Amino acid sequence: MRFICSRKIATIALFSLVITILGSSSLLATVGGHSHGQGRGGLSDIPLNIGAAFDITQEIRSEDDNEFELRALELNIGAPVDPYFDALATIAWHEGEFELEEAWVSAVLPYSFKVQFGREFLPFGYLNRVHEHDFPQVDQPFVIEELTTDHGFIGDGAHLEWMAPFFNPTLTVNVGLYDNVQHSVGRRIEGRPAVARLQSYWESKDGTHAMLGGLSYLTGIGNQDLLAGRLDAGDTGNMGADRGRAQGYIQSVAGADIKYRWRPAGRTYRGLTVGAEYLTVDYDPNEFFDAVTSDSPSISDDGFYTYAQWDFDRFWGVGYRYDDSDVLFSEYTDDARMTAHSVYAEWRATEFSRLRLQYQRRDDERSEDEENLVMLQGTYFLGWHPPHRF
Repeated sequence: MRFICSRKIATIALFSLVITILGSSSLLATVGGHSHGQGRGGLSDIPLNIGAAFDITQEIRSEDDNEFELRALELNIGAPVDPYFDALATIAWHEGEFELEEAWVSAVLPYSFKVQFGREFLPFGYLNRVHEHDFPQVDQPFVIEELTTDHGFIGDGAHLEWMAPFFNPTLTVNVGLYDNVQHSVGRRIEGRPAVARLQSYWESKDGTHAMLGGLSYLTGIGNQDLLAGRLDAGDTGNMGADRGRAQGYIQSVAGADIKYRWRPAGRTYRGLTVGAEYLTVDYDPNEFFDAVTSDSPSISDDGFYTYAQWDFDRFWGVGYRYDDSDVLFSEYTDDARMTAHSVYAEWRATEFSRLRLQYQRRDDERSEDEENLVMLQGTYFLGWHPPHRF
């Protein structure tokens, strides 16, 4: 489900749709309350949850290339069908396009198994299953954006989850198969990918310490343009004229992630959160690249991010993030890397709104220049919102 229209028309149309649905949901519930049907009952017996999320950013760059963006606008519709089945659909607007971002059904099976199928964010890494408006900072870490995708690995398929019969720490295993992976908005990568994730969660007896860690592996992603949209023609030497048709094959993406949280006893909102994630991408160049640049059958790029956030109370928090990442296919750009230091502060008036102010100093070896960037983000929730992950 996707169509393209002007940004102004798209924004007005989707905003009107959200307000209409949210406003009519209470009326539908009231009408359903007067129903006396048999069996499952009236409309009010259906626990339908509806909500929307708005993510707005303003960027101020040192070279006067400022940008205001309605980065994401999402409509979430979810419901527990019965004690065994849950369903969720997310209609999203990104970069001037509507799309059905998620549409899945999950089922609880015997022996601690669970299956989820449809269109979903793949169970890979930590941030891949987190929507943009729920990122710990305003922007996405470089290693996620540069080495994988700017919008998360979304696939059409299914994954099976099994939780080992341990109480603390828990151990969860995910395996999934997909028909394709959507690499970014409006673009799909064929290749019958498969994913596996091993995850463990531990919490101290008094609840003051908690930690989540995982290992992930994704393989068989498929073909994609190696250079299109990433490099200027001059950066590729004698490949510049052919940058649009250059192809390569991503073999696999592997990652490790960890997140730790400390909360003093009796202080739910105060405390320290520390997180980090590492990714490595292996890929094969095609005959074009083999002939021009390298005899190596396989090339790898990697990177990581780490951050720490201190929450003073329910309202205020400050944090710092460090990025260090290759640029994907940097073998062809003298192993170019991107690094950045980011500091930010956020104010959470309620659980339905948040403001963030972030300063970032980044160094991109492709341009050999340092850039200063100030970002202001406003995130707002109307109605129901799926619960946040740890």
